[in-house]
Amino acid sequence: MTETTDISFEDFRIDIARGELRRAGQVVPLEPQVLDLIVYLATHPGTIVSRDELIAHVWDGRIVSDSAISTRINAARVALGDDGQSQRLIKTIPRRGFRFEGEINDPGSDRNATETPSVAVLPFRNLSGDPEQAYFSDGITDDIIIELARCRELLVIARQSSFLFRDTSSALKEIARELGAQYILEGGVRRSGQRIRVTAQLLDPVSGAHLWVEKYDRNIEDIFEVQDEITATIVNTLVGEITRDRYRRSLAKSSDKVNAYDHFLRASEFNYRGAREDVKHARQEALEAIALDPGLARAHALVAWTRVAEFLNAWGDDPQDTIADARRYALAAVEADEREPLGYAVLGWVYMCLKDAERGLAEQRRAIADNPGNAHYRSLYAFTLAYAGHSEKAIEELEKAMLLNPRHPDLYNAHYGRALFNLRRYDEAIRPLERIRTSQPGNGNAIALAAACYAALGRLDEAGATIEEVRRASPNYTLDYARRFIPFARHEDLEHYIGHLARAGLRR
Repeated sequence: MTETTDISFEDFRIDIARGELRRAGQVVPLEPQVLDLIVYLATHPGTIVSRDELIAHVWDGRIVSDSAISTRINAARVALGDDGQSQRLIKTIPRRGFRFEGEINDPGSDRNATETPSVAVLPFRNLSGDPEQAYFSDGITDDIIIELARCRELLVIARQSSFLFRDTSSALKEIARELGAQYILEGGVRRSGQRIRVTAQLLDPVSGAHLWVEKYDRNIEDIFEVQDEITATIVNTLVGEITRDRYRRSLAKSSDKVNAYDHFLRASEFNYRGAREDVKHARQEALEAIALDPGLARAHALVAWTRVAEFLNAWGDDPQDTIADARRYALAAVEADEREPLGYAVLGWVYMCLKDAERGLAEQRRAIADNPGNAHYRSLYAFTLAYAGHSEKAIEELEKAMLLNPRHPDLYNAHYGRALFNLRRYDEAIRPLERIRTSQPGNGNAIALAAACYAALGRLDEAGATIEEVRRASPNYTLDYARRFIPFARHEDLEHYIGHLARAGLRR
């Protein structure tokens, strides 16, 4: 279901938080899936929505017959006082899909809207000069659309609509307007012998600006394996680039135009910086998002994440209250949208902090089950594995995430270093830990790990200097706090960490 607080048209109002359709104040009884269908159409007024797009966003990509879609469309029309003859609100566009004809009422401000960026993937061009190679360029395009559709951060225009613009001479601005897309991804594929090159570029169709351009050169050993690898890398990079662009745009908005999604983006940016004040700012922004859109599951999850950060860094007044608050918000995220993977990912962290490693890993696996190619959720799973006593697996998962997301956040370094430290591979661990020490000087828990690693290497002067940095970042982070609350699942991993912290000079 599209994330927004409410939608109104004519005398109808859809309350997303309650999952209700009301007409003149009276609840209209209907099935949840029919409500999802109405919401999706109503949030794309005047835009042709294909059957494939409905299947992707209302049926979560499951195989659905035409008759099942027709049945739900008819039910939606009945709920809205419409029918197949008049098609006053839901119009059938032969061979193309459906269009919502109602005029959405302007609430007077867009502050209550949760804006989900939309992207259209145009068919990648076959540049090989061999028509027989078109299957690969089409396959890359199909896979990118399918994988992007798994990302709740984006609204992805369906293949059936995007492929109407194969070999078109239309301007990008016209294509974007026709498809209702804010971003356009296009590219090409060239194969020569056993080498293949895929180029991809993300465009702002309004300005024509290139927001991101990349090329991928590969040897072909297993053509489908190469296709999967390139697809996953493009998808993860694309999501990051669009998110960064939306964040930059949010900063340019006046205060009366900031919506829930803007607040969420700002919260995410602050949270990744890692210092105490940044985490506080992140929580404030996430709470602003919730105030505007109580159903925005990701905002609830991000509040929980900030509380987990405070717990791990000894920043809260009462650690038990801090992690209990994290649990409340993580559960609220799952309740707000059971399909939002960030809720399960953060809930996994919460259970890890509550010393329930198996439950924590189970929630993390649930987060990546429907998003196996998503570097973000895979990395959060890897972070948990490093604490849970599965350091080799953590390294494997983090290396996959780094491959999928070459522009990964610096936070990856802390947990990569943790897994290596657990395995007593100190010479390797200190390199990523020194990077996180430089990039996130306010992240007390990560800096403490660097100090322990220096001590393990016998570099005690550097260990002592790093402990002073820990004291400035997290004054209450002591040996006793670390032993009681840092969530190593294995006793030997915890004692290994505590022993080297003590050697580095951390006080009790």
